[in-house]
Amino acid sequence: MKTSLLQIFCSLGAISSVFAAPTAPTASTTKVTADYDNLPNALVVQPITDYKNLNYDSWTYATAQVQVGGVASKSPFNRIVSAASGIPTFAKQDRPFAPQVLYFGCAVRAAQAAATLAVPCSITFTGYAASNGAKVGPATFKFDPPAKPLTPVPMVPAVFPSVFQQKLSKLTVTYENQGTVVLLADSFNYTLYN
Repeated sequence: MKTSLLQIFCSLGAISSVFAAPTAPTASTTKVTADYDNLPNALVVQPITDYKNLNYDSWTYATAQVQVGGVASKSPFNRIVSAASGIPTFAKQDRPFAPQVLYFGCAVRAAQAAATLAVPCSITFTGYAASNGAKVGPATFKFDPPAKPLTPVPMVPAVFPSVFQQKLSKLTVTYENQGTVVLLADSFNYTLYN
């Protein structure tokens, strides 16, 4: 019985596929919107340390009580509020993430309240790569409300540039006058890597 050349090549191809290196699985991802609205209502600021698979440092949360000239949340109820000290941080050591957009505004800090009147501010985000801790960014965004607003001022989006679309373990935000100005944020959209 003669074996054709075609049969030999087919057999060799089948054998080589058995011994070929397996391909690495692709990372699966989960899109998340953290709107904080399923947290219990809080008329005074409450601590928040963990929400929708991210850790929060130097953040609190409160139910929005928007007055004329204040900052209106992106979603209807709760929003996060920067603490009076410390560097507001989002982190996840065991599950990297990539930020897409975070809505924010700034206001005069008031004792035990989520905020008062809207004020201009610039905020700067710095990411840290999950693979080696290298700095990513920074990216700076501005909130510039009218001088004497007659209605609540809507939050503005901080849309993260493409350099932030990688696996991060930490994302920090800094801004001036943290003791007298409060950073309000809502509707944080990010991707979690599984």
